Amino acid sequence: MTSPEHEFFKPQVDWKLYTPEWVLLVCAYVTPFIAFFVWHHGVALQRSGGVMVFFAVAAEFITINRANKKHMLNASRAARHEQIWDFSTPGKIVGWQALGAALVGTILWVFGDLMLPNGCIPNVCP
Repeated sequence: MTSPEHEFFKPQVDWKLYTPEWVLLVCAYVTPFIAFFVWHHGVALQRSGGVMVFFAVAAEFITINRANKKHMLNASRAARHEQIWDFSTPGKIVGWQALGAALVGTILWVFGDLMLPNGCIPNVCP
């Protein structure tokens, strides 16, 4: 049996609210492709992994700041015996996308120079 003060309200949030995070995540996912097609070299791909992680961490940092504010507001709602709010769907998706970008970026960062034979694409590098 649950009481009303322990049920979560599912907020309807506009996707536009998360524009800064989406811009950072698009930058994260595009960076390795740009590095790969511009330099055609494994070391550039490796370095782009570090930049990818940076963008993913920046996106997650903004999301965590939103979560901190939500936690403070939820504490206030709970003290007033109001229904507390759950995380919105866009917020959850941004978090999962940031995790995915950080994981892929870490793999590129560690193994990017090993993913291409001799660090270059055959018949492209001198």
